[in-house]
Amino acid sequence: MLENSLVDSIKKSHSLTEAQQLALGKFINKGFPTSKWEEWKYASLKHLNEHNWHWAPESISVDFPKPVWNSFAIIQTLNGNTSSEGTLPHGIALLTMSEFMVQNPAFDSVWKARNPILDQNSLYDLNEALVADHAVLWVKKGVKIAEPFVHHYLVSGQQDTAIQSKLFVYLEEDSEITWFEQQRSESSHAILSNYVQEIWVSKNAHLTLIKDQDLQQSITHVDHTFIFQQESSLVDAFTFSINAAYLRNNLHFYIDGPQVVSNLNGLYIPGEDQLMDTHSVVDHRMPHSESNELYKGVLMGNATGVFNGKIFVRPDAQKTNAFQSCKNVLASDRATMNTKPQLEIWADDVKCSHGTTTGQLSDEALFYLRSRGISKATAQTLLLLAFVQQVIDKLDHEEIRAELSEKIVNKIQASLGLTLS
Repeated sequence: MLENSLVDSIKKSHSLTEAQQLALGKFINKGFPTSKWEEWKYASLKHLNEHNWHWAPESISVDFPKPVWNSFAIIQTLNGNTSSEGTLPHGIALLTMSEFMVQNPAFDSVWKARNPILDQNSLYDLNEALVADHAVLWVKKGVKIAEPFVHHYLVSGQQDTAIQSKLFVYLEEDSEITWFEQQRSESSHAILSNYVQEIWVSKNAHLTLIKDQDLQQSITHVDHTFIFQQESSLVDAFTFSINAAYLRNNLHFYIDGPQVVSNLNGLYIPGEDQLMDTHSVVDHRMPHSESNELYKGVLMGNATGVFNGKIFVRPDAQKTNAFQSCKNVLASDRATMNTKPQLEIWADDVKCSHGTTTGQLSDEALFYLRSRGISKATAQTLLLLAFVQQVIDKLDHEEIRAELSEKIVNKIQASLGLTLS
């Protein structure tokens, strides 16, 4: 149950519709997640009750540097307000959810009938309560854009601020885009960034989703990404968790058609006083689908890592192939990793596997490198970079791959006090 002072401050800051009041009631009854909740056992947010949150974030305007390879509009979400900077390509529109539904009335019933898993997700209820009419990026039928879309997500505040953001990405049939999302912050104050992204991938559509999460140490960022895939669609998802005091990714895939392929790739590198938590769900609901998960973590200092990966194979999902792998290196004897792979199968004609490992750098590999005149610091750095490179190399876009690789190298070296020589 949420404390009364916080309840009063929320109600005073917003004029809520009946539906929003219902969502707020759910959040109030549940409160912020605590360690008593199974899904938040290692990543409690009970401490958020201690802040005097400002619930109406200020409007901000920021000039982001534009990548040299980017030639059209950049989508910006600044303290929850989404707009485009520049000209959108033909066949792509940015509008509000209410405007989208007016133009797509047949989709309204389909959207309302979607069935995501929301167990113990009180922050989703909070987002529903405080976001009135969110933005929609609409990719129309047959539109294929080779150049990645850049999405700048920024949170900022002059006081302790709770920011709610929501975005719906809708890909029509036979469309294809790459969505490169850079999540940033500019604040020395405590910020609760509560972000919901729902994505609909229609028949034969292809989405490449890349999240670059590099926020300040004062930030608590909770990212809920729900992806609904229809027949013969393909999604390649990449999550690079680099910096934040607290970073939680709820990444859910719902396989609602046959011949679907879902690829989930993740890399998290928490350092001193950082917690990074990945909760993935892949829900196979239809036959002849495939999912592949590869997550890797390097934990430094007194970092805490969490990985909980769930795979569901429903009774109708015959001929499913589902694979999950989570591998972690503890680069410090003070770091902690908590893993829980889960596989629940109700079909009998499937190929599924899951596994997780957590360990330290190999003494034999270190000895091999040092015996060839390489210093201990350099040897450790090279082994860690070789460990994470498998995920980075899966990125097709050369400039994005180079940008993320440099950032990851710098983080590992700085956290461990190592330099290549």
